[in-house]
Amino acid sequence: MLIKVSPHISLSSLKISDAPDILALVNHNRARLNQYLYWVEDVQCVDSAEQYIFERVNSGLNEALWFKIYFNNEMCGVFAVKSICPQTHVAELGYWLGDNAKGNGVISQIINYLPSLLAHTSAKTIEFRCLEQNHASIKVALRAGANQVGSLPNFMVANGIKQNLNIYRVAL
Repeated sequence: MLIKVSPHISLSSLKISDAPDILALVNHNRARLNQYLYWVEDVQCVDSAEQYIFERVNSGLNEALWFKIYFNNEMCGVFAVKSICPQTHVAELGYWLGDNAKGNGVISQIINYLPSLLAHTSAKTIEFRCLEQNHASIKVALRAGANQVGSLPNFMVANGIKQNLNIYRVAL
């Protein structure tokens, strides 16, 4: 399934067979991604890239959707609705983007498309979880109109610093 978000951006379901391409993209962006994402060091070969994908697409979490992102027909990252809470109707988002698409508003455009993508789900609110030093992701959340609603203190060590995980939400 190919979802056309804009003339230059599309989403396609993430599959185990995408592992070689995911590995290449992670390898090319490893230093930057490793600053904010706990799983990057675990993706070192095709088998571990397959495991990364398998764990996500088979998470069993409510209404989860996992996609690879294409910018100008080149795979550039992953976007997910990680889950939708059946009680609160909050859709937690997750995403990462390679350098080949950074600075083009790709994630913001996908978020603008979210009401269409989530029309047949129970989601009423979207949630962003960003490490406090991940200024790019925080800017995406703020541009989407989200407000910080909480923080998990000392969530993980990234860049040698214990960082809080900030939580932002916005109504769909």
